[in-house]
Amino acid sequence: MTDRGLLARRWELLGADVREASLARGREAIPLPPPGDRRAWAHVDEVTARAIIERADTDRRTPWPHLRLSDYARYWRDGNRTAYEQPAGELRRRTSVAVLAAALDGQPHLDEAADGLLALCEQTTWCWAAHELFAPNRGRVVPDPDHPYLDLGAAETVAVLAWADLLLAPALDARVPGLRDRMRREARRRVVEPFLGSREWHWLGLDGHLHNWNPWIHGHLLATALFLVDDAPVRARVVDLVVDGLDRYLAALPGDGGCDEGYAYWWNGPARLAEALDLLDRATGGLLDPWRWDPLPELARYPHRMALGDGWYVNVGDGPARPDPQQAWHVLHRWGRATGDRQVVEHAAAHRAPGAPAVSADAGLGRAVLGLADTQWATQAPTPVPLPATSWLPDVEVLVSREHPGSPQGLCVAVKGGHNDENHNHNDVGSYLVALDGVPVLVDLGQPTYTAISFTARRYEQWVTQSQWHNLPVVNGHGQSPGAGFRASAMAVGLGPDGDEARLDLAGAYAPDAGCRSWQRQVRLDRRTATIAVTDTWRVDDPADVRLHHVLAGEPLAHHAGGLTVRALGGRVLTLAWDPRAGTGRLERHAVDDPLLRDVWGEAVHRLVVVPPRATAGSFTLTASATPGGQHDRR
Repeated sequence: MTDRGLLARRWELLGADVREASLARGREAIPLPPPGDRRAWAHVDEVTARAIIERADTDRRTPWPHLRLSDYARYWRDGNRTAYEQPAGELRRRTSVAVLAAALDGQPHLDEAADGLLALCEQTTWCWAAHELFAPNRGRVVPDPDHPYLDLGAAETVAVLAWADLLLAPALDARVPGLRDRMRREARRRVVEPFLGSREWHWLGLDGHLHNWNPWIHGHLLATALFLVDDAPVRARVVDLVVDGLDRYLAALPGDGGCDEGYAYWWNGPARLAEALDLLDRATGGLLDPWRWDPLPELARYPHRMALGDGWYVNVGDGPARPDPQQAWHVLHRWGRATGDRQVVEHAAAHRAPGAPAVSADAGLGRAVLGLADTQWATQAPTPVPLPATSWLPDVEVLVSREHPGSPQGLCVAVKGGHNDENHNHNDVGSYLVALDGVPVLVDLGQPTYTAISFTARRYEQWVTQSQWHNLPVVNGHGQSPGAGFRASAMAVGLGPDGDEARLDLAGAYAPDAGCRSWQRQVRLDRRTATIAVTDTWRVDDPADVRLHHVLAGEPLAHHAGGLTVRALGGRVLTLAWDPRAGTGRLERHAVDDPLLRDVWGEAVHRLVVVPPRATAGSFTLTASATPGGQHDRR
């Protein structure tokens, strides 16, 4: 690497002796009590311990997940990924829960943990079928154990082995001698040797394309090196390459703390980076001290900047608008403590529900172990979610503006610029969402269930990735085109106590065939009048097929010329209004059959399609406001 970034330089400046000593004591970087000694684990609150042990007990009464070739082969036969990935994930989860229960409570959970660990070792492949396509000699549906592919599945699996080894080493040696040797052999064969043997892994980002695979896999490789690699020179080689890879990812992150993959993937991108840096910092006894490095403080602020309220978030690309709430909030809590950012700490603490477990294995064994070791998190009382009045991220071009600072009540608008070659991209340049009392009404649909076409040239056959299913215009029958060259231009914002606005030109997001000369969009939230106004002004070559699309969640109540009222999923009613002379609107219903989308939006969504008068130049303004009293009169 010729242009070494801050992390690589700081790692080198520690000196060879300090690095060698740090890696040698890597297992001691996280002090843990002996496994099975409940008194030694007394710092873990009873609610958390009981939840882990009871879940492990429940698991033991059911058969272990069975991984079948026919499910693996479905990726090639009918495009289904989840038939195999779900039981594979369940095997990792169940093993992780058993490992935690064995650490807290000993037998019979230790035998259960050993069974799960050996089952992981005996899998033919740790790679997910969708990623086997990257491996050589494809053309068959049976994985080749002699050519392991290092993907997210392999990284997630080896991480379970690594953290289990850290937690249970003496107990495993006493109960099942030889298992830890097997775990090391599989880690070396499937992960360490492939990593050291090739620089062709696409997730290294050597071509400049960096995404969440980089910190996600590198972080698990770091744990593998510290806890499963006993050969000091090999361990040092792995860690040096991990530092090089993480350095590349850190250097590529935008300075505003934004994440082009959205909030849900933030947990497996920037958050994975923070965890890896935390582990390196612990190993060096705090000498690395990365927490003031740009843009780490800004990255930690991204979740509360994107929060709408009550579990809803501003989502872009493949991000669900209502992500899984079972996140490793203690990761963000430690990050906020390290950077001294009160709002970051408060956002994490808002999810420390009284009477609920402090940690869960659902987010990964390593995260759970660190959560159990975090006494400040265990005793943290809940706090209100900090909701800034305005969040403007100029690098990723996302503006979030809310009516009432500090509260999810009232209106909130988010508008996105950027380009159409972002990670997990949807063709969504210039799209916006409107939320009422924290619940999206004009929406970004977000992530569909992944299939064989999700990350191929056929990606934009999926309806939710198309601009026609975002709050965007259709120009001369054309939606937006994918690619880095299709982007917003001249995005500018005006921020103030009375309101915020974004202005941008969408024309560059459409192919030349669309004949879009100019499409100026202004999105404004006015706090004085409690309204959101979206004004489009355009010039086109051919006005034959110009339409403005608005994607809606909730229940349409009344639709007439120039107006539509919608009961949001949260119960409040939003009124949309426009000058009927500026466009006629029709309402379309679209059934939602994708299980991920249906869990968020229900059985159907609607699309308001406004057709303006045919002219080569035009203008249209849509206003959104809350219906007084929050209810709609259905008489």
